[in-house]
Amino acid sequence: MDEVYVVQLPHPEPFRFRHGVLLAVTLWTTLYAGVLLLPEFYDMGILEHLRYMFHHPLAIFLGAPFAVPLLFILGVHEMGHFLTARRYGIQVTWPYFIPGPPYLSLGTFGAFIRLKSPIATRGILMEVGAMGPLWGFGASVLVALLGFWLGLVGYHSPADLGMNVNLPLAFWALRGLMTHHWSHQLTFFENPVLLSAWIGFFVQGLNLIPIGQLDGGHVLYGFLRSRHRVVSLALGLVCLAFALFHPQWIIWVGLIFFVLGLRHPPCIDDSQPLSPAQVLLGLAAIVMFVLCFLPIPFVWS
Repeated sequence: MDEVYVVQLPHPEPFRFRHGVLLAVTLWTTLYAGVLLLPEFYDMGILEHLRYMFHHPLAIFLGAPFAVPLLFILGVHEMGHFLTARRYGIQVTWPYFIPGPPYLSLGTFGAFIRLKSPIATRGILMEVGAMGPLWGFGASVLVALLGFWLGLVGYHSPADLGMNVNLPLAFWALRGLMTHHWSHQLTFFENPVLLSAWIGFFVQGLNLIPIGQLDGGHVLYGFLRSRHRVVSLALGLVCLAFALFHPQWIIWVGLIFFVLGLRHPPCIDDSQPLSPAQVLLGLAAIVMFVLCFLPIPFVWS
């Protein structure tokens, strides 16, 4: 019989005040960013828009069709990690949402959790790492279907990022099935709900890059153990070379090499084999990576 590693913690990590504050601030910044995406505000300068928002503070809720689906996707992704970690008795924090300045970002830089106790086996690591993107993928699919359905029933509010974007395979397939448009690029999204879905797929793809301690790095370590470092370094160098030709990758390469790192800490017992279910979960994560990852997300002409 396979050994099961479960550590019962008497006091799970509580939901702290700072988690609520960060979520509230991120909700506000994404609502504000959502307002900026509305067609009626395209031609406003920053000062003109600030004056408008000062005199019409309730206009912030016009950004809800963008902010609410986006935070739903980010929250579902993190809860996939969180609940899986809790299932195995791993001490884990509640999600930290990261707000971003509305005029310089889309209102958020994502969310994260912190694992505060070691992971027993690489199979458990595989589950904790893969469940976030898989849950996030499911949430992104639901939001995309909602956005396409809203477009079909008459909700049209073009959301323009100011540049063309390429479509991940998952978004492209859903768009083709729902609207019979099969182009691989978009100039603007038909409504902000669809923009949130596109960001959702994009985030899952980034997290599943098999490098370091990204979610994809956890899956890679689950499969390869100590060989993770060699593959992670090789892929990091590929990303670095790629950034020389596509400058939009420079920021991400900087995060990989100087913040996230290429190494992965060992589990308590790396000798335990993966179960068939864990292998299938890892393979599903690889499929999600193919469906979501965008080598060149933005197209500047």
